[in-house]
Amino acid sequence: MATTYSIKAEPRTLLGKKAKRLIRQGYVPGVVFRSNGESTPVQFEERMLGRVLHHAGTTHLIEVELNGERLTTLLREVDREPITTRIRHVSLWAMAMDEPIETEVPIVLEGESLALKSGGVLIHPVEKLRVKCLPTQIPEAIHVNLAALENFGDTIHLRDIQLPAGVQALDDPDTTIASVAPPKGVAEEEVPEETVGEE
Repeated sequence: MATTYSIKAEPRTLLGKKAKRLIRQGYVPGVVFRSNGESTPVQFEERMLGRVLHHAGTTHLIEVELNGERLTTLLREVDREPITTRIRHVSLWAMAMDEPIETEVPIVLEGESLALKSGGVLIHPVEKLRVKCLPTQIPEAIHVNLAALENFGDTIHLRDIQLPAGVQALDDPDTTIASVAPPKGVAEEEVPEETVGEE
């Protein structure tokens, strides 16, 4: 289960272009979207928000305290200055804790592969998986063991991965998560030569 982080929010009265004033005052404008379709303009203390988002990312729950109410949310979108990366606006999504949600979870590759040790080239086309689960069951990451890649050409598909209990993958089961290509020139030169030598 993912760790929950907490942060206080204040109701926001400066809306639209006026919200830019908040950044000069050390605050970040934001909005909390609720499951019933309502949205609440809020503002966060910039330094605290930066720390929380750094640790929470998109997979950890963020408990927002607003006017005495505690809302369990996930980061929906964050807008940053292109050069300074300073946060300009943040959107959070408050959800019902007893209803499954759809979100993205990063893939973490681990373990050692014999094929890679032999000079193979790792192909890793997918960095995140779309999953469906209860908010309290969102995994921090999907861990994939590369030990299954023993030979050049071996592939790990989504269907080969054991997901945590209560977590359902929404992507195609045939999605390639990781594979190993032979070193350049092996397939065309070295392998035929070895075959001829054996004959």
